[in-house]
Amino acid sequence: MQCPVCTERKGKRACKINAAQSICPLCCASIRGAGCAGCFHYQPSLAYQREKRLREKHFTVELIPEVDELCDAALNLAEKGALTEAEAAIEELRRQHPHYHSVLYGLGVCHGLRGEPDQAIACFERAVEIFPLLAHAHYNLGTAYCQKFEIERAVGAYEKAIAADGRDGPVGRKARKHLDEFEAICQKNGVSLTTHIDNVRIFDQAFAALRNANYQVAINLFAQILKTEKGHVQSYGNMGLAYAGLGNKQKALECLDQAIQIDPDYEPALVNRRVVENLREGATLPPIERLEISYYSEFRQGKKSHMDSSS
Repeated sequence: MQCPVCTERKGKRACKINAAQSICPLCCASIRGAGCAGCFHYQPSLAYQREKRLREKHFTVELIPEVDELCDAALNLAEKGALTEAEAAIEELRRQHPHYHSVLYGLGVCHGLRGEPDQAIACFERAVEIFPLLAHAHYNLGTAYCQKFEIERAVGAYEKAIAADGRDGPVGRKARKHLDEFEAICQKNGVSLTTHIDNVRIFDQAFAALRNANYQVAINLFAQILKTEKGHVQSYGNMGLAYAGLGNKQKALECLDQAIQIDPDYEPALVNRRVVENLREGATLPPIERLEISYYSEFRQGKKSHMDSSS
């Protein structure tokens, strides 16, 4: 079938913005834009553009080989379990070189191994600001964001690790593995990773509206999520609270029941349903205390640390 865009080459890719008609790869690349979100060919192109921009970025970085070697030695101690000794060595280096990227990276790794993601993030962010091609720092930054369930930021950090190391570099491969795992989790819920990230943004807006008693706004936003992800339990649970806030007991119970049907062990819905059930018809819910903040429990990694101390 001939490409309907150029009318010259053979159409090979179903185009989302051209009514699913088959277009050729060259036209696919030339007309690609924001409307292509969710397309199989769109996400790799974004990653490529980010990698290109990062590698073309001009920066000057001070390199002190002897400090790099001392940081490596300290991180080797951390890998062997001597974390306190490693921290002492890196703290001594920090007193002498407070703005050196390897030192900041080493401090970040130690904070990560201590289970202190906020402190680790601060160190890794500063390290990659100084040296944008420090792939290990980008990778560990992604891991630290995962520990806080901030998946959008984790995705951005892993993509920068790939851009800095290349898709087939040792760090790039590990980062790609995490992105593939994220994509697989999303696919189980019937959405792409791009759609998931969009839904997280909408969820945050809806949650803020619920907190501020803007109940109808919250309902509309939670409903928007459910259009693309029909089984999102947290949206049903919080929508139930919003309806209860409006005094619509029947709709509130319907939403909470839907959440419980999807996940019978979903505690916020179970607890909130009992509260709503005891409301008089037309009465509004008291100040909301039990809210579900997390968008996806499936992204939780458990207690295992994925912090990478190699450099």
